[in-house]
Amino acid sequence: MLEEYVSRIEEACGAERDFIVILKYAKREDAMKKILEKCKIERTLSGVLVKGRYKDAEVSVFRTGKLIIKGLKERKEAEQILEELLA
Repeated sequence: MLEEYVSRIEEACGAERDFIVILKYAKREDAMKKILEKCKIERTLSGVLVKGRYKDAEVSVFRTGKLIIKGLKERKEAEQILEELLA
């Protein structure tokens, strides 16, 4: 599932382990729709950014097709959450 929607996953710098996910351009609308349906939406900023929660992770979805997932311990956990969100 990840290969279909995700272009790449990068680890952000800093004390916490945050992950930046870049969605494939051709599939970004479909992927964002699936992700937002499964997240509990906390706030929306001018249609550019939607912040939500999935399990214990904070998920920020940008209109450009970039995601930031915060509150995870390792990359495998990020991949597992993405698999669930995109299923």
